[in-house]
Amino acid sequence: MPAERPQRLRAVLVAGRDPSSRLLEDLPPAWQGEIIGPEVDSWRERIESSRNIKINLAGVPDHLRVELAWMAHWQFRDGLRVSVSAFTLIASLITWALEHDRRVPDSMAEADWRDLCTLYKLRFEARHGRLPTADPDRLRPALGFPRLALTARLHEGHWWELDTWQPRCDPRIPQREREPRGAEGCSPGHAQIPWVREAIKWTLGTWLESGTLSWSTIIDRRVLALLRFDRWLSTLDDPTVVAGDPSQAGALAAAFRHWTSDPRNRSAAGNNIEGTSVRRINSDLTAVAEFMIFLLDNRPEGRQILGASPWDGLTEAHPAAWARQASRERQRQPQLVDEMHYVDDDTLVQITSCLPALGAVEGETVTASIRGREKALTGRGDPQAMRMLLLQILTGRRASEISLCDYDCLSPATGRALEAADGEEVARFRYSQTKIDQAPDTILVDAEVVAVIEEQQRWLAEQFLGVQPRYLFLQRKGNALGTKPYGRGKYGRALRQFSEAAQVTDSNGNPVRLSHTHRFRHTKLTRLAELGLPVHVLQRYAGHANPTMSMHYVARREEHAEQAFLATRKFKADGTDLAFSREDHDGMHLFDRADRFLPNGYCLLPPLQSCDKGNACLTCGVFVTDTTHQDTLKRQLAETTSLIERTTTQFQNRHGRPMPDDNVWLIQRVAERDALARLLTSMQSAPGRAVQGAGSPTGPTPVSIDLTRHRKTQP
Repeated sequence: MPAERPQRLRAVLVAGRDPSSRLLEDLPPAWQGEIIGPEVDSWRERIESSRNIKINLAGVPDHLRVELAWMAHWQFRDGLRVSVSAFTLIASLITWALEHDRRVPDSMAEADWRDLCTLYKLRFEARHGRLPTADPDRLRPALGFPRLALTARLHEGHWWELDTWQPRCDPRIPQREREPRGAEGCSPGHAQIPWVREAIKWTLGTWLESGTLSWSTIIDRRVLALLRFDRWLSTLDDPTVVAGDPSQAGALAAAFRHWTSDPRNRSAAGNNIEGTSVRRINSDLTAVAEFMIFLLDNRPEGRQILGASPWDGLTEAHPAAWARQASRERQRQPQLVDEMHYVDDDTLVQITSCLPALGAVEGETVTASIRGREKALTGRGDPQAMRMLLLQILTGRRASEISLCDYDCLSPATGRALEAADGEEVARFRYSQTKIDQAPDTILVDAEVVAVIEEQQRWLAEQFLGVQPRYLFLQRKGNALGTKPYGRGKYGRALRQFSEAAQVTDSNGNPVRLSHTHRFRHTKLTRLAELGLPVHVLQRYAGHANPTMSMHYVARREEHAEQAFLATRKFKADGTDLAFSREDHDGMHLFDRADRFLPNGYCLLPPLQSCDKGNACLTCGVFVTDTTHQDTLKRQLAETTSLIERTTTQFQNRHGRPMPDDNVWLIQRVAERDALARLLTSMQSAPGRAVQGAGSPTGPTPVSIDLTRHRKTQP
């Protein structure tokens, strides 16, 4: 089947209805005349040229004049500078073409830059006898977003019938309140095969309207995958075989897998931007399978919308074969390692030392201290990117959650949160939860985070005078109303360029790409987990729907496993800290023996061994204690000595003779007294250290403990 050249713009107009009437309803009176400019508020501050200050639409047919005025007004409302010279030039080209019997577009929604460029060359040659040396690039701003917006406004059908989807220009496109890629558009109309193109637009549009997929998911995965599917079909002699004989579906899916595995086929231009991996290839196959399932499940409606098409031959065997092909080979999930997901302290010190250069005035020299050496960096003039990265490091939020957070994102901490702060300055930070519906969108932050946010708010007040910003981080250009957030693409480019200049390396000497900001989220959650934060609290802080995802973010660091085993803090029954050194914890190995805690110390008897000493622990060689029990032991020594004296005196008075030294009661009490004396003497000779077996006449008993058992995987 021959391929049809795709059209990026196509307006479907209702016959017999003048679209200009609808456009006029949108235009204020100051925008409806032949001359636009003098009566518009803030006009001089909102135009792109100080030389041409009026848009002259005299001589232009009424319907085209209204469309041009509407496009200029859209620029004004969008926060862009109005392209006065471009609209004036378009009007003059249309007027010249009418005077010289040249064809003019029926609507600006159908006007093409190349057609207007041809008119410009014809007029230039007629006036000067030669062709111009360059194309009129000043036309492009007027024929970009404004024309897309005009096309959407004139369109009477479903929004997904258009070939180009741009939420900025078409408010009919469903979006979540916080859409990370909401400012980006896509062009499913670039599909070359007509019956494939229409099916793709209908399927994706329905998924979006029903909430099956979000806009960001469609942009990230589905559109590009299905456009690759269309390009592959175009290479076949007969593309309709994809919905033909079901027995051939598996072979066709395998052929597509082989084709899409070639990096040269991953993009229409032949350059592999996103990279090739098993996961991406399987994602393409899954997208095609789900696409076929949708067409099968909605066959009656599809015949009404798409008409008769090769898709009528689809059976349940077709998507099943494509899905099986995707599941044949799966890429193993990479193990979480420090180099990939965790930023160590040394690297963080380098990053924070270099960050002032990112926010410094462009061209200014900033000196950073890296590993004790001075390094000169050139200012990049992007303080917003600097503060965004700082907030990501300090809070562990996603890049989209920072870039889309509201201007008024701080509120005072109240109630128990304020009481738990114990005098420290804390606030509640409301970020933009962009990924999980119904997930928390606030966390408590300290004074350092508050200072960064307040500094950004002061900067906005200086840069956007008289504007109440919607977002905390704003797009610098084309944003006079302060309604557009700092762009995701610009943020990534700024950090990539800064990484190349800063040359930050980790502890192993590997370069650190600051544009990979998600690793700061891994780092923050890993550190919180290493501080002993309960899993449910970590999940709440991360904003995850389940603890499994939170644990995925925690790097499994062997270094931390060692430190956690050695330095875990223990508490006494009264809630006070237990003063133990790391060596003492290693020696005690009490994790699996909570029943060995004694009133005035701890028992080091290895697991699975019983004790027959009763309460004679003071004289035992595996009994250990420390200075936290010193007062108790002193009191017990005084009481034991007093008990011995009182009891022996009573025995003397009752029997008329001293208590024998071999008396069973006296032997035990004297042993306890002597053991207590030896324990206290040992503590005084080794202050701050726990002592083992100091009360035993024979000294400490060696204890055999498997120090690696906690690292072994349980069967």
